[in-house]
Amino acid sequence: MKTGRRYKTYTGETGVSYQYFFEARRRVRRPEGQGLGSDFTFVVIADQHPPFTLKVFVADRALAAWREAHGRDLDSTEQYAAAKMRLFQAFDEHERLREQQLGLIVDETNVEGLLTPLDLT
Repeated sequence: MKTGRRYKTYTGETGVSYQYFFEARRRVRRPEGQGLGSDFTFVVIADQHPPFTLKVFVADRALAAWREAHGRDLDSTEQYAAAKMRLFQAFDEHERLREQQLGLIVDETNVEGLLTPLDLT
């Protein structure tokens, strides 16, 4: 596969082997009530099937909750880390991500749990 991108590998707890790479970050307003934030787009291959795109939405309200709890903003690298941790959580929990078309979201309800393993405080 020649794409000029370096795929990374992750094996989910479901046993599915994933290859993925980060494609882009884009500021958006989600119409389904999620508000402002950023979509982090990843290209994913699951068990050697054709690639598909997954977007992880990092809501501005997640960033506000983090700032309130820790007295500082998450920098752009840490925001990417939150998106990537949410992606890994989806890899661990769902065998058929392509069919489920999940809305992967980082918000005020999960930002702390996603970033705790990284010890950012």
